[in-house]
Amino acid sequence: MRLGSRLRGEFPRGWCRSARWWITGIRDLALSTAAAVATVVFVGEMKRAVRHRDEPRTLARLSGTFEGYVASLLINSAGLVVLVTMAIEDGLPVVLTALLAGWCLLNIAISATVFVVLTRSRIRQSAAWAELDFVEQHAPKYGRPPETIEEYRALQLQE
Repeated sequence: MRLGSRLRGEFPRGWCRSARWWITGIRDLALSTAAAVATVVFVGEMKRAVRHRDEPRTLARLSGTFEGYVASLLINSAGLVVLVTMAIEDGLPVVLTALLAGWCLLNIAISATVFVVLTRSRIRQSAAWAELDFVEQHAPKYGRPPETIEEYRALQLQE
């Protein structure tokens, strides 16, 4: 896919005046940020992922992005290391250390569970995920009508 067609997919004509484009972008950014910082919010999504672990279509519609859950693993692991270092060096109060460590461990557990379920599903059902990735990549966004053969095919697969 060329750069021009990729940019046209992300920035369709009139994107700066499109409320739908702005709302979708802000929502995606907020979900990724929440998944990275406060994964505890997504306990229901974790339960849904575990419950529907063999259904790629359901897993593809989880709130938050895969990248957000990976970022949560990294951020909270680093935060836990910093917290332990600060507790050892500075002698933080035990209650504060316990609360922050619990917060980090809970976030790590939730994001690790979602990460493992999604990775397992992508490995075991690669054909279904390939179709979902094709639709995600080629389906027209923000109410724009299809313009290419791939976009028409993606719309057919979406139904």
